[in-house]
Parts: sequence; structure tokens; C-alpha cells
Amino acid sequence: MPLLGETLPFAKNPFRFLDERLAKYGRVFRTNVLGRKTVVVAGPEAAGRFIDGSVVMREGSMPPHVQELFGGRSLPLLDGDAHAARKSVVLAAFTREAMASYLPIIQGAVERSFAKWAGAGEIRWLDEMKRLAIEVICSTFFGLQPGEEMDRLRSDYDILTRGFATLPINFPGTPYRNALKARDRILGVLRRIVRERRAAPTDDGLSRILEGARRAPLPVGAHGVRPSDDDLALELHHIVVAGFIVYGELAAIVRQLTDHPDVRARLQSEPLTLQSHDLLQFVNEVKRLTPIVPVVFGKSRKEFEFDGLTVPAGWMVLWAVSPSHIAHGVYDDAQRFDPDRFSPARAEDRRHEHAFAPQGAGPITGHRCPGLDFATVFMSVFTLVLLRGYTWELPPQRFDYDWSKVPPEVRDGLRARVMVIP
Repeated sequence: MPLLGETLPFAKNPFRFLDERLAKYGRVFRTNVLGRKTVVVAGPEAAGRFIDGSVVMREGSMPPHVQELFGGRSLPLLDGDAHAARKSVVLAAFTREAMASYLPIIQGAVERSFAKWAGAGEIRWLDEMKRLAIEVICSTFFGLQPGEEMDRLRSDYDILTRGFATLPINFPGTPYRNALKARDRILGVLRRIVRERRAAPTDDGLSRILEGARRAPLPVGAHGVRPSDDDLALELHHIVVAGFIVYGELAAIVRQLTDHPDVRARLQSEPLTLQSHDLLQFVNEVKRLTPIVPVVFGKSRKEFEFDGLTVPAGWMVLWAVSPSHIAHGVYDDAQRFDPDRFSPARAEDRRHEHAFAPQGAGPITGHRCPGLDFATVFMSVFTLVLLRGYTWELPPQRFDYDWSKVPPEVRDGLRARVMVIP
């Protein structure tokens, strides 16, 4: 079936698809997915080729249905000067000063959530983590407070992210059609918020982006003009998607602390702060092992070779994230959870400049996720609050992943009882 190629097994479980074929063919293989001739690459060396703009471009890289869910051309689909100009504007929301202003908001949201969970009996912790993730990203970036509108946004982002891991069948009632409808509702809200912040700026992330756009020298953006309200709504949408899916890493924090009581005891025995090396090592190891998104999309700008395989110009190029940290990475006993691999004495992540790239490789001014530090701070605050004041129990349940979701979710929703430490 030349039109489908290997789309069905890829769409059903892209993580398994990648693992199986990379195990068979090595760090690179050719395929045909989502109607595109495709090459998949993995590993730190592949990351270096992937972020080389003279070799791989982002314009036109995403399959149309994925680009539709992002709503248009935002940072992941820009190249060259257009990307650099837009990225400089977005990074205004991720400066050290901005992160310092977000920290008390993040801490307050996490502490309120734990206090609520501790008095609620058994909870579906994954659902609660989604609520926390959307609250943190919405409150820090555009000042939206918990309530009905935030609940609707969370529900719509849940629907939208499911659209990434399904076939692009745009018929009434299909997951993809539902995802498109959720996208339209989301963008309507975000466009309104951009207009409101432009008229009455505050100290949130969006206001910082708007000020960065105002101060930036022309030309800015793809067409030599400052970003429009629609452009900024798309960038905000991308930021919220990236911030929302951190719930998958919050769930992984709980799972790893449960499965590794020695790591938990060690962290609890220390006076942890956000600057603690042991805490950062733990968070980085959670990031390294947690499946969040299967691939990053690119398109070959010109013919190139990798591991002896020729990639023709115009092919879709997929850099496989998890295999680049595990099977095709540089780490010792890579499947094992071991935060000490990030310690100064071992420094396994420094064996290659792209050895650790959970949110993209290269400089922050390139295509690496601008929210790298934001995610680290969020995960660290969550871990600190959990270990300082709470304990938990996970009753018998299914812990295997539902791979039809992005990020993959444990099937029983991580049922739990959260309790205050006596």
C-alpha cells in the first residue's frame, strides 16, 4: 500500500515503531509514513546533523495534519532570519528575571494542589497533574486564574494532544476532527488574551513577549514586520502545548520515586533547595527516560549521508528523542534509572555535546525549546513540595502506557492517596 506505507503501525504506537526499526537497522532507517518519504535518525551525532540548518530545514517539515493542530507557522516551522527574529521575541518570556517572577506563582500552585490532594482520599493523580500543569502555564504566561475558562482550556488541550497520535481522518466524531475543533476554541481564547494584554500589559510571560516584540528592531518575523496578534497567539499556543505536556514528567517523578526508594530516601535526607545538585540530577534523569514526544520534525534541505545511508533532498527527517537517550545514546546501562550519571564525577551527559537533549539540541537561540529551564523549575518545585511535606500510596492498578496519547499515559490514571507527613 504505497500511499499508506508504514503509517498504520507508526500511528498506533510511534515509540514502539521507532524502537523496533532502530534496533533492526541501526541509528538510521528509511520508511514511508504519513504520506511522506521519510528517514529516521537517532543519537547525539544525528542530533548534530538535524540541527544544522544547511542540512535540515523546518519549513514544510511537519505533515499537514500536525501543522494544522499547531494552527499555522510558529517557531517549529521557521528557519534562518525569520526564526532568529521570532525566537528573540519569545525568549523575552524566559529570561532569568522572568523565571524569578514565575517562581512564587509556580510554588503557590503546587502547594495548593498538594494541600487539596491530601484531603481528597483516592485521586486520579494524572488528571490532577493535568490541572496543575495548565494552571501553572496559564497563570505565569497570561495571568489566567483557576476557574471555568481554565477548565475548558485544559479539556481542549487534552483533546488536542490526542490528535497528534491518531490518523488524520477529518470526519465528524473522529479524534482528529475533535482535535481541530479544540484547536479553534483554544486559538479563539488566545487571540482575545493577546488583544487584552496588548491593551493592558502586566508582568506575565505574554506581556514580556509583547514588549520584546515592541522593542525588537525591524524586520521581525517571516515577512519583515512585527509579529501580529495572530502570530503571537500561535506562539502562545505552542508554549501552552509544551507546558501542558509536562504533566507526563510529573507522573514520572512519582513513579521513579516509588520504584526507587533509595533515591527517595537520599533526597529526603538532604536539605534540598532548587539549587541542589542532587535534585537537578534527579530531574534530568526523569527527563532522559520519560517518553513525551516520539520525534522532532525536519525536512532535508539537500542530499546528505548519515551512517552510510543517503537521504535525498526534500525527504521528511525525524529525529527520535527517546532512542537518542537510551538505545542509541552514550549512557552506561542506559535503561536503568540512575541520577548519579549526571554527577560531576561521572558526567555521562557530557560525553557528547548533544548527549542530553530532551527538549531539543543546540543553543537556546536555535530550535531547542525555549521552556527548557521553565520545565526544570516546575519539575523541581513539584519534587521539593512532594518530598518535604507529603507521602503517597499507589494502590494495585495498571501501570503500562496507553501509547495512543501524547504524552503516553499510564492506563489507570495513576490512582493514588496523598497524605501529609506526620
